[in-house]
Amino acid sequence: MLEYKNITLGDVKDLAEMYVETFNSEPWNDRWTIDTASKRLHQMINVEDFFGISARKNDVLCGMILGSKEQYFDGTMFNIKEFCVKNEMRGKGLGTEIYKEFEMRMKEEGIREIILFTSKGDYTEHFYHKQGLETYNDLTLMGKQL
Repeated sequence: MLEYKNITLGDVKDLAEMYVETFNSEPWNDRWTIDTASKRLHQMINVEDFFGISARKNDVLCGMILGSKEQYFDGTMFNIKEFCVKNEMRGKGLGTEIYKEFEMRMKEEGIREIILFTSKGDYTEHFYHKQGLETYNDLTLMGKQL
């Protein structure tokens, strides 16, 4: 059984270690360091209306989901910024369990919509489809390298 805890700045060290391990692995193959991951987590936690939960099993950190509430004209949305499960625990249903707990808490808070950006076509998009999220065809993530 997973135990959930609301994320605070005091959790950054543990979360950063999992973050680096997770996102420097397949399919992302990023190049995070503890310092850069800690900085990113600090920035996300210090945002107005931040919310996040970490999940532990037998006192071992196994996942997290976090982001912030955003007001829109017809209600409040939640923007998931990061969601990950520890590498050796992937594929065992923990991500789904963590997401379900998160979604239940969002409903209790009166959140009307959950939004996020994820890679198209890889297993992360598939994971979110299984959780009932849809790919919005009328939204596009765009960027320009400077």
